[in-house]
Amino acid sequence: MSAAAFDLRWNRILRSREEGYEELMDHLGRSTGLGPLVRLGLLRRRELWSEFQRYHGYIPTEKGDAFMVYIPEKELILVRPGRSAALYSEVKKDPKPDALFKPTYAEPTAAQFAAVEELRDQAGRDVWKAQRADHLRECLLQGYMDFRSFTKRTGVGEGALLRTGLCVPKEERAHEHALSLGLSAEGARYLHIAEPWALLLVKPGMELPLFERCDPAKAEYWCTLP
Repeated sequence: MSAAAFDLRWNRILRSREEGYEELMDHLGRSTGLGPLVRLGLLRRRELWSEFQRYHGYIPTEKGDAFMVYIPEKELILVRPGRSAALYSEVKKDPKPDALFKPTYAEPTAAQFAAVEELRDQAGRDVWKAQRADHLRECLLQGYMDFRSFTKRTGVGEGALLRTGLCVPKEERAHEHALSLGLSAEGARYLHIAEPWALLLVKPGMELPLFERCDPAKAEYWCTLP
C-alpha cells in the first residue's frame, strides 16, 4: 500500500470514529476472524481484485448492510453507529464455528457472475431457465457458490458427493428439471439445494471444508496455510 493510500484510509477511520463508526477488524478483535461473518452470509467475496483491498477481498452482502457500510474508494468496512452490539450478538449465531476457514482461499467471483449471464442469455424465452439464472445470481450475492464452479476449481464432482455420503441418489424427481440427487444430513452441513430451481450450491464459507471432506490430499495445502 502506498503511503498516500494509507494516510487517506487512516484519516477516514479517524473521522468515522468521531461519527460513531467502528472499523470492522477493530470491532472483531484478534480472537475473531472473518469466518463467522462469511458463514452467516454477512460478507461475500468481491468480483475482482483491487490493489488496495482489505479483508482479503470480502465485502458486505445485502444482509450485512444492516450492520456494516462499505466504502469502495477507501476499501474500508465500518460497523454502523449503534450496531456494534447487534453485530457481536449475530456473530454468536455462527452456524459452523468449528469449520475450517482460510480467507485467502476464496477467489474473485467475476467468473461466476459471468457464467450466470451466459445462462441468462441461453435461456431465451424459457421462463424457468431465466428465473433460475436470476435466482443463482441472488444466491451468489448472498455468498453461496454454484457447485459447478466448485467442481471447476477443485475437480470434486457429484460422484465424490455420492461416494462420501454427502448426497444420496433420488429414485423419483419432483419435476423434469429436478436434480437426481438429494442431501444427506451430513451433506446439509456443506451444501444447499435451492428449489424449484434445481441449484446445487455450496454454503457460504464452506468451500474449503467441503474440499477437505471430499479430497483431503488435494486440499491439504490450503488447509495448512497460516
